Amino acid sequence: MSSSVVCGVDWSEDSSAALNVAVELSRRLRAQLVLAHVVEERPTFPYGSETALNRSRHHAHNEAMLMFERVERRLGAVALQPRVLFGAPADELADLAEEEDAALLVVGSRGRRALKAALFGSVSSALSRAADRPVVVVRLDAHLPVLEASAERSSIVCGVDDSPHARGAATVAAALAAALDAELALVHAYPAARSAATIPAGGVAPPIDHDALQAEQLQRGEALLQGVAAEVAAGRAPVRTRLEAGAPGAVLERCARTAGAALIVV
Repeated sequence: MSSSVVCGVDWSEDSSAALNVAVELSRRLRAQLVLAHVVEERPTFPYGSETALNRSRHHAHNEAMLMFERVERRLGAVALQPRVLFGAPADELADLAEEEDAALLVVGSRGRRALKAALFGSVSSALSRAADRPVVVVRLDAHLPVLEASAERSSIVCGVDDSPHARGAATVAAALAAALDAELALVHAYPAARSAATIPAGGVAPPIDHDALQAEQLQRGEALLQGVAAEVAAGRAPVRTRLEAGAPGAVLERCARTAGAALIVV
């Protein structure tokens, strides 16, 4: 893994949850923790006033430093590197992660209030598209059981299909599993069998052998999982595979819950 973990922070509860995860990940990965607060600048009045802009930036910087001081007091001995940035949050965090050669970017799932997220989109969604490295999105109620003291090995669940993106995700998941001493579970979801075929308008649908179709999907899914497992298993954490019928999101959530997984990678 690389030498730093970048965590975007603001005043939200989601940000606090993300920070908790980032602290533990940086500790286990032996990486520098970089905390970044991005200030979205508003137009100054009078418009284009450099004095007003500098005054606004100075005030925002001081507020951010107060937040960092509170974080440092709460974390105690944890060493962190604070950064205050100005601009679009997703773009600035992505650029910072590249500059720091970050192993991971960690953000809360909803750093904005609900209305602003609905109107302008979430930072986490934009960041997952803009960043050139893995993004960890943390919900308010999320926790990281792989880092808790336990005699049992925890796991990381990774959803895979036949796309290049999924294979990239599996590579990242395998590296994380090895670094965190966790088992890697590769999961593929295939469509559940239907009880009856849809009959097109104006005609009769040809009969469908659902058993044969399901068998083909199972065979294809097993081959896919074994192929991806072979690609990522060499010299890394233990890998197991799981093939289930259903919607991908529901299947991954169910597998992660039953396995007590620390992370879901997609």
